[in-house]
Amino acid sequence: MKIAVLRDHHPESSLKWENSCRKFNIPFVTINMLRSDWLDLIKDFNPDFCVTRPPGDILQNKRIFDEKIFFLQHFTDYAVYPGFLETYIYENKSALSWFLRVNDIPHPVTYVSSDREEAVGILDRISFPFVAKTVIGAAGSGVKILETRSAAEDYITDIFTKGVRRRFGPNRKTGTPGKWIKKAVQSPEYFFNKILQYRERNADIQKGILIFQEYIEHDYEWRCVRIGDSYFAYKKLKIGDKASGSKQFEYSAPPLELLDFTKSLCERFNFLFMAIDLFHNNEQIFVNELQTIFGHKNPYICKVNEEPGRYLFNNNKWVFQPGDFNGNESYNLRLKEILKHYIEKN
Repeated sequence: MKIAVLRDHHPESSLKWENSCRKFNIPFVTINMLRSDWLDLIKDFNPDFCVTRPPGDILQNKRIFDEKIFFLQHFTDYAVYPGFLETYIYENKSALSWFLRVNDIPHPVTYVSSDREEAVGILDRISFPFVAKTVIGAAGSGVKILETRSAAEDYITDIFTKGVRRRFGPNRKTGTPGKWIKKAVQSPEYFFNKILQYRERNADIQKGILIFQEYIEHDYEWRCVRIGDSYFAYKKLKIGDKASGSKQFEYSAPPLELLDFTKSLCERFNFLFMAIDLFHNNEQIFVNELQTIFGHKNPYICKVNEEPGRYLFNNNKWVFQPGDFNGNESYNLRLKEILKHYIEKN
C-alpha cells in the first residue's frame, strides 16, 4: 500500500495527512500540485490512491489545483480522496451556491452575479441586512454584513471597479495582540510565514463577481460532520454578527434531524467526509457551508454530557458512543475510513 499526498505550495498544509500515514505505517510521497511535473511524480510513485489538501487561500491556486484533480479523477485510474466534487465546492462560495441550488438543497437565498446592472437591481428585492461574501475566504474572512442600501451600493461599486480585498492579518475577533506577539516571539519562522501568507491573501483581489446572501437570524450554527460511519456535531457560537471564524463552541446532544440531514446529503453525493454548517430555525434547516477539509481547535468535535464521542447509525437509530475519535484533527479517522472504502471497492 502506498499513498500520494497532494498539496499546494505550502509544505505545512499536508502535515496532518503525513502524520496519519506514519501512524498507519504506510509509505507516502508528498507532491506540490502547483508544479508542472505533478502528474509525472504521481505516475513515478504509482500510489494505490491519493489524498488531497486543496488550497483555500488564493483563488488562482485553487483553480489550478481543482483542474488537476478533475483530470486525475476522470482520466486516470487513481482514486482520489476527497474527490473532485468535494474539492471543487470547497472554499468556492460561487460554485457552492450553484451546487445547492441545482440540487434543491435548502440554503439561504443567494445571488451570484457578474453583471453590474443586475447587481444594482438585486437591492430592490433583497431585505437588509444581508451578507456579502468573497468567492474564497475561510474563518469569516471576506464576509461582510451590509446594513444599508448606501453601504451595498458602495460595495457594488468596489466589486466592479477596484475590487474587494479580504482582511490582512489574523482574525481580530478571536485573538489579542498579546497572544500574537507571544507566538511571534516563540517562533519567528512562524511569524514570517504568516506575514507572507497574509500578504498573499490580501493581494488576491476579487473583482467582477458579486455574492449577496440572505441573512439568517441566528445565535449559532450547527456544524455536523460525517467521517465514514462516524458522525459528530457541535455549535459554533456567534461573536458580533457572525458564527464563522468565531472559534467559540458549545457541545451538547444535537437535534437528531440534523444528523439525519447530514447522513442523507452525504450519502446522496457520496461524500466520505464532510463538515456541514447548518442554520436550524423553526424546524427549518439551511445549509450555509460545505467543507470537505476542516480543522478543529479542540481534540474532539462532539461531546454529550461532558463525554467526547461520536454518533453511529445502528439498527435505524442514532447511538452515541463515547471515546476519542478525533486525534490529529480527525485526519487519522479520515485515513482509516479511506482505507476501509478503498479495500471494499478493490
